Amino acid sequence: MSDILAEYESLINNPAPLVADMAALGGRLKYAGFKAQSDRCFEGCVRTLQKFIADGNLEAALRVEQLLYNPMLKTTETEEHYYQCFRQWSPQLQTLGRMRQRPLRQDRNPRKICFTMHNGVLLGHTEVMFRVIDSWLAQGIECELYLATIHGANDSFKALVEQRGIKLIGPVGLERGAAAQNLRELFEAADIATVVWLSIPTLASYALAMKLAPRQVFWSVKFHPLWIPEVDVHLCGGQAFETTRNYNGRDWTVSPFPLTLTPKGNDPAKVKRIREAFPADAILLGALAREEKFNSPAYLDTIGTLLARNPRAYFLWTGRHQPEVVLAAFRKHGVLDRCRFIGWVDTNLVAEALDVFLETFPFGCGITGFQSMSHGTPLLSYDSPDTLYGYQLQVGVEQQFAGGAVPKAQLETLDILTAADPEHYLQLAQKLIDDVAYRREIGAREQAYFQGEQEALPRYTKRLWTNISGLPA
Repeated sequence: MSDILAEYESLINNPAPLVADMAALGGRLKYAGFKAQSDRCFEGCVRTLQKFIADGNLEAALRVEQLLYNPMLKTTETEEHYYQCFRQWSPQLQTLGRMRQRPLRQDRNPRKICFTMHNGVLLGHTEVMFRVIDSWLAQGIECELYLATIHGANDSFKALVEQRGIKLIGPVGLERGAAAQNLRELFEAADIATVVWLSIPTLASYALAMKLAPRQVFWSVKFHPLWIPEVDVHLCGGQAFETTRNYNGRDWTVSPFPLTLTPKGNDPAKVKRIREAFPADAILLGALAREEKFNSPAYLDTIGTLLARNPRAYFLWTGRHQPEVVLAAFRKHGVLDRCRFIGWVDTNLVAEALDVFLETFPFGCGITGFQSMSHGTPLLSYDSPDTLYGYQLQVGVEQQFAGGAVPKAQLETLDILTAADPEHYLQLAQKLIDDVAYRREIGAREQAYFQGEQEALPRYTKRLWTNISGLPA
């Protein structure tokens, strides 16, 4: 720990520190538990970003925005955090974008749609995109689809694109501002009427304010920190009966996400091998998520307490690396030896091997949570807007109770087992550990819910088509 603090002191006292170094160190400090020092690094980077904007140095400003995103913004997975960060520079980047607007030809083919993303890799939001596209194609919806990547796509992603007959655009350049202008020209040449900016908010403030196509959709499968007047539809998830959701004082259009991937069977021998790595009487708990979702003090304290009370329990967790703040929490409870970091894995396989899936909170586990349900592995969710309960059930349930205060007993009867607070989470997790019959009951209930969501897929994707294209399905 003394090494990282010494590195921080050296950097912060440098009269001209490199922004890339400050952003990277800020992220490491956050994961190491040094929030105040991390915040100071972040503030320094933001000042530099704002100065670049004021000086009209667009490429430098966009570069700093991207430098901040992965190592710093994503260390705290909450709606409020993302909003408070982006509001410090998004309006100014939008102003720069508007300065570069030009008239666009409006008579383009309305059935030509291009999904746009930074990198072509298979992650949660791109899996949802392919799920939607597959449903459109299966239903015979007339469309001509494109996929644009700013920085390119890996070979496996390209293969998925080619299998579906989607036309690939990009990469379009390392300089982000120039890349946005290249996209605009390519969309015009291809007669593309609608661009769908997929999830990642960096560069979107500038590019969408600049106007890439006559119709623009910002489709967020995660947080909602941006509001751009030039965007025709700000699209979010929600329940089928909802039409809008309000985020940060703005209404977003609701279209339920098809988070249920097609069930995929596992080799029983591979499932068995996972379990054989633990004692025969072990209870395997786990959550399958990116490492930043585990950076939640309340969640980590809850898991540590639960493991301390249950010596037979093990906790499997995933990610690209092991943040020190997570390890420190497990160490504090004396359970680090029973917390197994399993890296970047086949989540469908591990979901079947678990006894209980303990969803992270306040930001949950959409696709991987549904994978556990598909296998009948019981999942425990949490009363928060960005968990499976929040996306799938919360609004409808809260409408049944005055003031939206849902009794704990009611949360326990839902299609997705849900806890009201950390203590309730502990109680329900303990019951799932102790009672095999209860585990089976919850697993069967949630598996039935998964199947219902599978059956709703055509309805969800038709609605997405209409919201994205502006045309009837």
